[in-house]
Amino acid sequence: MLIPEEDIKKTTMKLTRKALYDLVWAEPLTNISKRLEISGAELGKRCATANIPLPPNGYWSKLTHGKAITKTSLTDDENQVVDLSPYLSPQQIIEKEIRKGSLSVFEVPEVLYAKAPLIIDTKEKHREDMIPWSERKSPYKSKIKEFLDVSVGEKTIDRALCIFSTVINALRFRGHDIKIYKNEYNSLTFAIINEEEIQINLTERKRMKSDATSSRDTEYCGELHFNIYGAWRDNTVYKDTAHTRLEDKVVEIIANLEYRSKKIKEDRIADEERRIRRAEEERIRKEIETKEREERERFEAKRQTELKEYRMMFNMAERLRKANMLRQYIAEYEEYLKTSETLDDEVVKKLEWARKKADWLDPFIDVKDEYLNEDDKDQSLETIKSDSNTRRPSTAETERYSFWSKPYNWFNKKDN
Repeated sequence: MLIPEEDIKKTTMKLTRKALYDLVWAEPLTNISKRLEISGAELGKRCATANIPLPPNGYWSKLTHGKAITKTSLTDDENQVVDLSPYLSPQQIIEKEIRKGSLSVFEVPEVLYAKAPLIIDTKEKHREDMIPWSERKSPYKSKIKEFLDVSVGEKTIDRALCIFSTVINALRFRGHDIKIYKNEYNSLTFAIINEEEIQINLTERKRMKSDATSSRDTEYCGELHFNIYGAWRDNTVYKDTAHTRLEDKVVEIIANLEYRSKKIKEDRIADEERRIRRAEEERIRKEIETKEREERERFEAKRQTELKEYRMMFNMAERLRKANMLRQYIAEYEEYLKTSETLDDEVVKKLEWARKKADWLDPFIDVKDEYLNEDDKDQSLETIKSDSNTRRPSTAETERYSFWSKPYNWFNKKDN
């Protein structure tokens, strides 16, 4: 059963499984795909996704020659809707939107009517460039201010300018414009779309001459290329082919430029959002690092304060221990002197001197010493040691005895 094309269009590219099943078994996929404006391979995928059986290989040949054929029946829900709308890329959507309107402005004229100053100047600049350097006036300086970025041969300059002029008119028809950046020798052309600048130019492919003797012996071959440049080598080239002409691709060129401008803007916004996000993450990271550093510094300052106070407490406890140790020594010394009946005025003075030193060392008693200061309280006093193998003379031995070091010897020395 052949479904009329008008009925297919009325369905807005949506058919039930039963209708699509009847369609694919009524005629080959290649015929159906042309009417549905969808590729045969894509139509086969849609049928497979919807579990719709397709005719096997050789089915149509057997049907033509009247051979026996087997038709696979359809199972499951026959009324389920299958969407056959073609999957359009963003650029194709723009192309479709452009083609809904008038296309006269997108049509390239066969003859160049150079009325725009930019087109006239470009053609004049091309004529100047065709003059060999040896025949130019010295010093050579072109009077042309602005010209399009066109690099073609003498035979195709009019055709190239017709195409470029149509592209410019189409851009302006769509609300866009172009801009020329020129230096002393070169001129770059940019399409301005939604405030985005996209570099474009038109070139002609070169080929080796038939009698070429080096790689530099080339000539223009008539194949025009319209080049659209993007970042990171994201370039697009529209060109003449064996079956198509560049003149028929103006709509595609405009659609590509408009999609590129949108993509550039989206990418720039995304880059800016990433930059802001990275800056915010960096700010938060530094803020956390600052807080952690300040916390470590506060902890270290507190630790140093605690350690200083602890050391002070320990020093005071050590002073008290030493002071009490001195008092115990003095008390036992005094008891020894009493039992040995050697307690005279000189000894009493020494004991009183010792008690004052113990009070001076005691952290709970505020006593000043005439000769010693606070640092002296914490000094480690080591006992004077001598070499046990060295024999000193008797006079030196008597000098070693003192009131505090060897009381017994000191008193015996005193009695003698």
